[in-house]
Amino acid sequence: MKNKAISLLSDGFDSPIASYLMIKQDITPIFLSFLTTEPEKEDMRGKIIRIIRRLSEISSKELKVYFVDHYNNLEFIKRSCTRKLTCVLCKRLMIRIAMKIGEIEGTNLILTGDILGEQASQTLDNLLSYNDLFINYIKLAPLIGFNKLDIMKKSKKLGLYNICAKKFQSCLYFPEYPETRAKMNEIKIAEKEININKWIYDVINNIEVLKF
Repeated sequence: MKNKAISLLSDGFDSPIASYLMIKQDITPIFLSFLTTEPEKEDMRGKIIRIIRRLSEISSKELKVYFVDHYNNLEFIKRSCTRKLTCVLCKRLMIRIAMKIGEIEGTNLILTGDILGEQASQTLDNLLSYNDLFINYIKLAPLIGFNKLDIMKKSKKLGLYNICAKKFQSCLYFPEYPETRAKMNEIKIAEKEININKWIYDVINNIEVLKF
């Protein structure tokens, strides 16, 4: 497969559309999905599978997904690090894992569904706080200038809307007061509490892979 990107796929509206836009550019997404709550794990997993099957139908491509049980990672971040940084530290870990999957799959492209300001992790300051990770990697964010109405229209047109609209409690770890202007010195101090290399090693060795 010549053109591939590791696509961070959630159960929301944005990342499936980001993946579709890259498919239109002849880049095949290799999906990486993080299951962030144990009580609804199977419901979330089933929803992600339905999203990928629909994208496979639309694109006539064989697609692959890596599933990560992420709630233990989030529990550790919650217990060990500054609470307001949970979303930023979570996203940085996701990016690192995506890069490791990129090594396995032979690609240095990382695809996200980021929309500027859409969530706490997507403010300008917080988007900047991930940039130091992208050494020898390229971040693709095709939705960065979109608004939610744009996404909804595309989702309905592609037959994804009814799948994505079904709501689950996708994350139980969102802080009451999330950091929106993350500072690198605070991030580095927090990450000293984490054995990141061992963490990624454990994730990769317990990952689930499915093809469609």
